[in-house]
Amino acid sequence: MEFKGLCLGCMSNKGSAIECPKCGYVEGTPQVLPYLEPGTLLKERYIVGRHLNANGEGVTYIGYDMTTNKKITIREYLPKTLCSRVKDDDNIIIAPGNKLVYQDYLQDFMEIGRALAKLSSLPSIVPVIDMFEANKTAYTVYEYVDGKPLDEIIKRARRFTWEEARPLFLPLISTVNSAHAIGLVHFGICPENIIMTRSGTLKLQGFGSPDAHLAETELTAEFYDGFSAIEQYSLEGKKGKWTDVYAMSSVIFYALTGKRPPDAVSRSYEPRLNMPSEVAQNIPTHVVTALAGGLQVNIETRTHSMEELKNQLSNPVPRKPEPAKPAPAPSAPNYGGERFVDEPAYREPPVRVAPPAASAQMNRPVRDYEPDDDEPEISPYKYGIISGLIGFVVLGVIALIFINLVVLPMMNKNKADDEEDTSSAYVSSQDENISSEPKVLYRVPNLVNKKWSNVDGNTKYSNFYIRLIDEVYDENYEEGKIISQTVEAGSTVELNTPIGVVVSKGSKMRTVPNIIGMNVSDASKELEKAGLALGDQAEEYSDSYAMGKIIRLNGIEVGQKIQAGSMINVVVSLGEEE
Repeated sequence: MEFKGLCLGCMSNKGSAIECPKCGYVEGTPQVLPYLEPGTLLKERYIVGRHLNANGEGVTYIGYDMTTNKKITIREYLPKTLCSRVKDDDNIIIAPGNKLVYQDYLQDFMEIGRALAKLSSLPSIVPVIDMFEANKTAYTVYEYVDGKPLDEIIKRARRFTWEEARPLFLPLISTVNSAHAIGLVHFGICPENIIMTRSGTLKLQGFGSPDAHLAETELTAEFYDGFSAIEQYSLEGKKGKWTDVYAMSSVIFYALTGKRPPDAVSRSYEPRLNMPSEVAQNIPTHVVTALAGGLQVNIETRTHSMEELKNQLSNPVPRKPEPAKPAPAPSAPNYGGERFVDEPAYREPPVRVAPPAASAQMNRPVRDYEPDDDEPEISPYKYGIISGLIGFVVLGVIALIFINLVVLPMMNKNKADDEEDTSSAYVSSQDENISSEPKVLYRVPNLVNKKWSNVDGNTKYSNFYIRLIDEVYDENYEEGKIISQTVEAGSTVELNTPIGVVVSKGSKMRTVPNIIGMNVSDASKELEKAGLALGDQAEEYSDSYAMGKIIRLNGIEVGQKIQAGSMINVVVSLGEEE
């Protein structure tokens, strides 16, 4: 069936153009089996467009409601491990021996749709418009949400402040808590499934069968590394609403730091999540504490409900008053460094055991010295010898101080001038208020314009704690080179002093590489090297390109300059048409 003027790629009006000027979809592009062909009409009302995404349970299409003349999304129950579809037939074919399992999951699909319909009035749920069965399967129709995935927003904006994140996430947490109250657990909360609307609110999509996000089930499991909890990766793990708590906490952590957490399996070996100090210092302590509870790998110690998570994020926990501390001795400023989300906000001050009362000294009776009558007097000759020895010792001490304070610093300065990168230049100083022993300091090297890959982990700089604190676009520095450092080159600091560095991401404008003729995997790697990303992948038959090879780019040309991080939409070959 044809719908003149309607783009089946984005459901906007493209007029008579073959290629949509808005999304680049080419009219007549076939859908890959077992998905429905673009232009399929369901219930004499809903037009099916290209597929947007799919998982082990089913597929989501963009669609058009001819009754309301609005865009929609259509979710089709289509577990590819249990069924298939043949060309020119919309009916599902259930794989032999899987009829009962197929029907069980179909009932789950319908029940979840009905549950979501009850929650459609909540602000962070995508409303359900319709549910029906057809083609030996079932469909749920949702309102179309005009916005961008949170993942894309974070990648472009780097990170949110808590003041920005708080009004976004608290309503979302409340909505998920309402879903939990009726027994509906998501199991797939992640930035890709959260849409930020044009009005600035968050909406959660992707509700479905739990088995689509759990290991060792009849459905192909889909995990979101960094957001799926440890219990989802095994059959034995106890699953529940606390699983969503972990995912939500991970999303908030990602939004506040701009860094995806490591996957839960890796965290089972190293559970701490580092939060850069320049980020942590701008996040309220109670928020860090709340995230630490929600991000516990072990479900026994993890925050167990969304209500509890929301309360912890909303209400600062009163802190015990910290004991007064003496003014710290002057030292090198603490630049960079890290804070770990598993560390409690308040630690009891260490109990210091009082030193011995020195009774051997303090409890002795004090008396004026009176020489014993039997003690011999010191002769003038002996007195002169002793005085000479004392004078010699005094001169030696003065000479040693002169060498330490004048000669060695001058020698070290000359050595540093001769070799700029010497990271272990020795400087001796003495602070009578701290210690009577010399303190070893190290001269900070100039890291600017060096490749971060050559600095990170280099034993040459092992005397310092050098950490990457930010990456920014900069036209004046090549990608990967250090732009600035938090401790000035040439200054002297103590061993393992933190030094933060900012690294260039290169020019903000990137050249689109030629990926035509490559397979999707190689093209994605090539785009990543160029600072770009692979976007939508339309498909069509081709006599010139083998199946899986990229035929052309959509809406952009090879060699064109575009902003770094942009998505490149492509058309992939289905091979020769039979």
